[in-house]
Amino acid sequence: MRGRLHSPHPCPSPRRERGFRSRRIGVLFAIGVALTSCGSCKRETTPPAGVFPDAAPPPALTGSAAAESPRRSDPLWQRAAGDDPIERARLADAVGAAGLLEGVEDGGDIARTALAALPLADDGDIALRRLCEIATLAEPAAIGPVLEAILGIAGRPRQQRELLDPEGVRACGEALVVMAGKSSLSRADRALAVSAARALAEKGYVDPSKIPGDLDR
Repeated sequence: MRGRLHSPHPCPSPRRERGFRSRRIGVLFAIGVALTSCGSCKRETTPPAGVFPDAAPPPALTGSAAAESPRRSDPLWQRAAGDDPIERARLADAVGAAGLLEGVEDGGDIARTALAALPLADDGDIALRRLCEIATLAEPAAIGPVLEAILGIAGRPRQQRELLDPEGVRACGEALVVMAGKSSLSRADRALAVSAARALAEKGYVDPSKIPGDLDR
C-alpha cells in the first residue's frame, strides 16, 4: 500500500483561518494606536521654535563697553553720548543703521548711545530684526532702551521707498506681539512693545488682531 503523503504545511481550517486573521488585525490595530499615541506625545512635549531660533547672543546692555572698541575714542561717538539730539542725528547720518548696530554690539554705554541714535537713521528699518532679537534674548530689566529704539524706528512716518528689510521687519513684529503678552516683562516694557507692534501694523507688517489689548483696560 502506498503511504499517504502529508504536506508539511497543511491548510488550516476555515475556523482557524478566521482566528489567525482576527488576532492579526488586533495586533496591527494595537501597533497603530501605540504609534499614534507616541507621535502625539512627542508633539506635545516638543517646545515650538522661537521667532529667532538662530539669533546671536545679546550684548551686555548695562555697565561699560569693551575698552578696545574703536568707537570709544571716536569724537563723533563721544559727542553723541550726551543728550544733544543734533549730535545723535549727526552720528546716525555719518554711520547709518549698520554702523549703529555695530555700536549696539559693543554693549554698555556705547550701545546706549547707538540705541538713542538709531531712530534718527534713515535706514533704521534694517536694524529692527537684530534689535528684536536682542529684546527677546536679553535680561528683561535691560531691554527698555532697546524697545524704545524699536518704537522710535517703527513709529517713523511712512516713507516713499519700500523698507530695506521687509522680512526682518515682519519677524520683529512677530517678536513684539510675543513680548507684548509676556507677564515676565514690566507693564512699561509691554506698553512699548504694544505701541511698536501697532506702529508696524499701521504699515501692514503685523496683524493688528494679534496684538494684546489688555493694557488698554
